[in-house]
Amino acid sequence: MSQTTRKRFRKNVLAGCISAAAIQGALSSAAFAQESQERVVEEVVVISAQRKDADIMDVPISVTNYTSEQMDIQGIRQIEDISRLTPSLVFTRQAGSSGSNSTDINIRGISSNVGSATTAIYIEDTPIQIRNIGYWGGNPYPRIFDLERVEVLRGPQGTQFGASAMGGAVRFITPQPEFGDPSLYARAQVSFTDHGDESYEAGIAGGMQLSDTVAVRGSIYHNQIGGYIDQVEAVNENRGGRILKKDINSEEVTAIKLAATWRASDALTITPSLYYQKVEGDSRDEYWENYTDSTDNDYRTGVQSLEPMADKFLLPSLMVQYDFETFELISNTSYFDREQDDTINYLRYQSFLRSGDTFGDYSNKVENNSDTVMNNSQKNFVQEIRLQSYNDDSMFDWAAGFYYSKTEQTQEQAFGSGRTPGSDFPSWNGSGFDYYPQVDGKYSLYQELEVEDEQTAVFASVDWKASAALVFTAAARLSQNKFDYWDMKDGPLNSGTRSVVTADQKETAFTPKVGVTWTPDDENMFYSTLSKGYRPGGAQPNVNTEFCGADLAALGLSGAPSAYDEDSLWAYEVGSKNDLFNGALKMDLNLYYIEWSDIQQEVNLPTCSLSFIGNLSDVTGKGVDASFSFSPLASLEMGFAVGYNDTTYDDDVYAGNGVLLKSAGQRLSGPRWSGNAFLQYEMMVMEYEGYFRMDYDFTRDNLAAGGRSGTFGYDPDLDALPGTNFLSMRVGARLNGADVSLFVDNVTNSDDKLARGHDGSGAGLYYVESYRPMTLGITATYRY
Repeated sequence: MSQTTRKRFRKNVLAGCISAAAIQGALSSAAFAQESQERVVEEVVVISAQRKDADIMDVPISVTNYTSEQMDIQGIRQIEDISRLTPSLVFTRQAGSSGSNSTDINIRGISSNVGSATTAIYIEDTPIQIRNIGYWGGNPYPRIFDLERVEVLRGPQGTQFGASAMGGAVRFITPQPEFGDPSLYARAQVSFTDHGDESYEAGIAGGMQLSDTVAVRGSIYHNQIGGYIDQVEAVNENRGGRILKKDINSEEVTAIKLAATWRASDALTITPSLYYQKVEGDSRDEYWENYTDSTDNDYRTGVQSLEPMADKFLLPSLMVQYDFETFELISNTSYFDREQDDTINYLRYQSFLRSGDTFGDYSNKVENNSDTVMNNSQKNFVQEIRLQSYNDDSMFDWAAGFYYSKTEQTQEQAFGSGRTPGSDFPSWNGSGFDYYPQVDGKYSLYQELEVEDEQTAVFASVDWKASAALVFTAAARLSQNKFDYWDMKDGPLNSGTRSVVTADQKETAFTPKVGVTWTPDDENMFYSTLSKGYRPGGAQPNVNTEFCGADLAALGLSGAPSAYDEDSLWAYEVGSKNDLFNGALKMDLNLYYIEWSDIQQEVNLPTCSLSFIGNLSDVTGKGVDASFSFSPLASLEMGFAVGYNDTTYDDDVYAGNGVLLKSAGQRLSGPRWSGNAFLQYEMMVMEYEGYFRMDYDFTRDNLAAGGRSGTFGYDPDLDALPGTNFLSMRVGARLNGADVSLFVDNVTNSDDKLARGHDGSGAGLYYVESYRPMTLGITATYRY
């Protein structure tokens, strides 16, 4: 950052702090002048975790819910923010040679960045999570604007949300068109990041009734996110040269939503909708540890070329609802169409594999031919029909339905050779080198993967109200899953030939759930559940034997397994929800125990930094989710939430030749502790409603990225990541629907490492991702 930019940022910070202090001083004075305040009972928080609206305190599930207003005051803009603020929800990106923009999300330690997802991601009633195929991917996630709420459901949700919800589900719920008065929501924000570029956002949403039978709603949103990582000349592993380009990791987001509701009759309602989002980035949020002074948040990378990405989706859907006297029929039809493009520069990775040095030399080396270009296409068709009761006076509440989905996923990868274009490429044949022409004159490997997942399911649930206080629940889902796999490879790294591998699987899964709920009074609810989660198996490509042959041989293998089987788990939970002292104290406690069998996990190959999928025996998980909020005054609320998880292998896991893969007691990835604490203070200053909000979140006892000593693939150079800490503050005032606030994110300028990797065991260059440096900004919203 130039001296001018640094001074400008410090000036902005100083001005913001002075303004915040002035506002807070006025608010505190006004609060001190008040002699007493009567408690105001909080509004009911409505969620639809069980596919129907209900008070969150009456739902026997561990749920974290974020309303639109909460997300604004907490500065939530994307999935990383939700994960940071939600205990037991872990979102990670990969760093290093296998990094790209691949991501993993898990709940309660049910973590696996391979195969089908362990956490379901839903927009309304459409699942959008992907199956990880090849070495690259990641789920799409809506950016946070014009959302009614976001729900994080912990524990297996397979009876409601299908095969990929074995750890839980994250649901993004959008506002629907409403009959009655028109509505308007607008938000604008500008912010400044230490050692980075400015960021801007603006969005507007609104709805209105067009006639007695038609209502509409629409929104448009744009966000320009400034970068904060500088590209410098790469001199050697430990020293960079002059700055080539500043703030390279900028990002641009555009989102559009449209919906209309037609009341065809008193009983029939039809709602078509359309959701479009496009995210474009200039380069990764990854810096070189060796080049960076993290104490000054001056993040730098020596990447040879920028690594742009683009990720866009289009989601048209149609909901049809017909109300009978005591039950309703709901049909949801949707088609999710996504295109994801990425470019990754593998210059240092190729240098290390071929010479043992990230800056080493090899024959015909060309630095400007190391880009790998990737494309991922995802097309999901979903049809669900459900019948559900809504008669509160009945002894039984029930739901039943039919579900069908077909997902087609295609991945194309063209690997830049790192050698002179047009030259023959040497490929190891086991005893020497054969030479083959490059694909299109510059690629060492071209690969296409096509995967088709088809699910057909029926489901049912029933709640028996045995008494006013006691409810028994039984639910089940029976599904048939079909999987087809096609893999084509061509190029020197495939022995100069074009090969095609196909595979298919067919499985039937039964996922039941039983539970009991006891509600002795209006303030207390206690519950217990037993539920099953399931994830289908699949097939996988072989790994490159030139680079990975030694690792495979150490495991007694000549190649990676071509397929892997399904895995499943049983979860046992007990919990309580308590709303005490007229709403002054709210508690949500949950204890769980998980038995996960034949888990699909990644087997890392340390020499070549690649991996394959295997079913690695059984694991056991146990933990606690707890949240408390306390409001001693109508103007003051404080609270904290904490998650504890310990998920470990039951026994030693060996390869066929006796090599130890995992040891008994070895933990799966993720922190053992995660938590969040907050304080919110509100008061009237003349006609303005002022407020102050502070959020602090943390993780502790994170898992070592390099594995466990004594196991295959253990990398002693990748130590356990330290715990993380993040503090944000916001102060503002509201009047007649308008809200203006000043905020500081990452108040302490935390540089805690979120991901760390390198190009292979022994490589001395490290790639890291950390929090965005301290960011100061001003936000304005308006609601009508």
